[in-house]
Amino acid sequence: MNKNNNGALKFLGIVMIIFGLLYALLGTLSLIGIITGVLPGHENQDAIIVTLSYIIAIIAIVGGVISIKRKLDKAKIIGIVFATIGLISLVYTQIIQNTFNNFDCITIVLGLGITILSIIAEKDKETIEKSKKAKHKKREKSKSK
Repeated sequence: MNKNNNGALKFLGIVMIIFGLLYALLGTLSLIGIITGVLPGHENQDAIIVTLSYIIAIIAIVGGVISIKRKLDKAKIIGIVFATIGLISLVYTQIIQNTFNNFDCITIVLGLGITILSIIAEKDKETIEKSKKAKHKKREKSKSK
């Protein structure tokens, strides 16, 4: 499985890293007051929203690295956690701030994307391993005859 289906998961991993860095940068600039209106709740310094945002940024970077390295079982878990925290942040921001945060929607989509691609890659890996074992058994049978 050296080069099979690496592209989509690696690409999404890179996107997650860029997203995490951008999210952290925008969140920090919003907290200091340099920019406004980008991330709801940051101007008010709502502790829960700010905490969730930085958790999302950290998980995005870690999840991106894990996806690039193709640690499929860990990437699947990170994707689920990432999407769940994005959903929690989206709902909380909607209820408390009565605003919609596009970054939380991106978080949910990226998390689900990483999860789905990890599941597909695991299935592909199993199929390739079964195929290799079947070929190996076939060779052994033909050598023994």
